[in-house]
Amino acid sequence: MSHFTQVQTQIQDLVLLEEALRQLNYEFETGEDLVIHGYQGETANGQLVIRAGGGYDIGFQRQPDQSYTVNADWWGVKRNSPIRKEDFINALNKTYAHLAIKRQALQQGLIIEEEKILPNGEIELILSEPM
Repeated sequence: MSHFTQVQTQIQDLVLLEEALRQLNYEFETGEDLVIHGYQGETANGQLVIRAGGGYDIGFQRQPDQSYTVNADWWGVKRNSPIRKEDFINALNKTYAHLAIKRQALQQGLIIEEEKILPNGEIELILSEPM
């Protein structure tokens, strides 16, 4: 019986995923067919892996639609590291979206005038067009 749980994401850009993980202070490996470790030696393959500790990993697997799923034995991750599934996924999605919006704005020639974190944790960007 598999102890791995997959979480579907909207993440499609590996470069932005890597940058988001760096901003969240996670160390990771990238490559094709990296081994994701779980309960009692169970494994899966992925393209990016965070070694969570105690023989448990958090892996990212590219799907046919080019999005990534997060694949982990969250029970083992929780017992062997400070990482918690909901907190991890929420922080990753927020950071990835922030980076994607900034990149898209810059690609469209917009100027980031101001960037601030609101009391509720949301990020506000004030953009303008060049003169």
